[in-house]
Amino acid sequence: MSGSTARTVLDTAFGDGERLAVLVDARTTSDPWLHYVAVVPTGWDSRDGPQSLVPAMPFTLEATGDMQRFAVEAARIRVTLCAGSPVRLIKALDLQADTVWWQHFPDADNAEATIKALARLCVHGAFVHTAPAWAALPGWQAAGFVPGEGASLWVYTPPWRVRRTRHTQRDLMPTPARCAVIGAGISGAALADAMARRGWAVTVFDTHAQPAQGGSGVPAALVAPLPSADDNPATRLTRHGLRWMRQTLQALSARGLLRHGVDWEASGATRLLETGERHWQADGLWLRPAALVRAWLAHPQINFHGDCPVARIARHDAVWQIEGAGGKLLAQAELVLLANGLDGQRLLRGLDVDPRTASALAMLHAAYGTVSLGVADDMANAPAAPTHGAGSLIPKLPGLTAADPARWLVGADFSAQPLPLKQAQAANMQRLQTLAPELRAEASAHWQGQRCVSHDRMPLVGPLLSAPDVSVWLCTGMGARGMAWAGVCAELSASRISGEPWPLSRDLAGSIDSLRRRTFIRHSS
Repeated sequence: MSGSTARTVLDTAFGDGERLAVLVDARTTSDPWLHYVAVVPTGWDSRDGPQSLVPAMPFTLEATGDMQRFAVEAARIRVTLCAGSPVRLIKALDLQADTVWWQHFPDADNAEATIKALARLCVHGAFVHTAPAWAALPGWQAAGFVPGEGASLWVYTPPWRVRRTRHTQRDLMPTPARCAVIGAGISGAALADAMARRGWAVTVFDTHAQPAQGGSGVPAALVAPLPSADDNPATRLTRHGLRWMRQTLQALSARGLLRHGVDWEASGATRLLETGERHWQADGLWLRPAALVRAWLAHPQINFHGDCPVARIARHDAVWQIEGAGGKLLAQAELVLLANGLDGQRLLRGLDVDPRTASALAMLHAAYGTVSLGVADDMANAPAAPTHGAGSLIPKLPGLTAADPARWLVGADFSAQPLPLKQAQAANMQRLQTLAPELRAEASAHWQGQRCVSHDRMPLVGPLLSAPDVSVWLCTGMGARGMAWAGVCAELSASRISGEPWPLSRDLAGSIDSLRRRTFIRHSS
């Protein structure tokens, strides 16, 4: 069921999670979906929550504004945990709540502004359960609340029209319906899975016969934190994405779609600094992107069409026609999601693309890379865990079958033009010596591919057409961090389309929005 028809609870007094635990026990798989957004202290560890809700892959919300979502399938609840103080977070969240638990000690100096900010997160008729100290403060009625039954209950029923509602996007685009995803790499597969989990009928098209044949076809990839002194958006997005990826891999493994230790491993990683220092990163992992793509596309609501290039998308009333060569009709859909990298520019010709997105699309470009591989038995003194900093090294990648030898993998360059293979291999062997100076190894195989990169190396995620049309979306420009970013970017897209609470704070989501504000870029066309 789409999130746009689901109720939302905002709990700023999560505590030990007792309210959520009671809900989980009371609900069944036949109930409509419920979104439960809870505020927890910075540094909160999932093992501190209700024991019945501790995920198989524990996580910690390290910094203010950190968020993590997980689903309790048996109770039909999507839980979004947000770290920080409630007063600060109500300005960072994007949701429309039906019920609010607002029970903590108030700051009287900022109470009126806080109540107004809280009102912006409420649907018409929302119930706000407050602490007595809050209930007695002025400002509620001016913000549109009226007293409810009980001393500490307010109801949001303003006499003016509430313009910003959770159903705005739903009114513009019916959901769930038919969805066409163009591109079957890591971004396209993540989008397809996110939409299918919300009840959409998803059709995925790719020019290759099999999925994950472009940049996502790299034999394996290392996913690790990206620390920075200023905790910049790339660092924060990587932190969110890595938590989401760990959770996703664990869930797909529990369903038998991935094999831990073969398709992925929670190995940790060592980060090599320019000073020569080495820092351990316990959250690092490696994965096989092609295996993850296949697992995502295995959802019963998804149909994959390989060797099926899309030549044109055209609108007929409220339905998009997906056309192949010669105008052949491939599919019809109410929603189109583009995840085909640089090729997306071609499909948008002639459409009313928002000028801000058009300028960013014109700046998309390719970055090329080469990965070198060798037999792990030939690698004496191999490190125990992957290492990265000057490129990345996975020292022991298991074979896909018992007969296949384990391999090591090192790469990759990030060049504007593809390097000759001999030059690229030599550069990778130099990276190997930098990451693990004691090693002596020879490459026996290689992989070359390209990544799609935006003007500022941050993804482009969001609607493409001029407002209020939200029927064509983009998710691209992941660069070298697609394995960390694709999953959480897809969840953000699906949440926005479905009118659900966002899995990222508003400012972080804004830093990857396809319509984000930035220095003007002249549209080359």
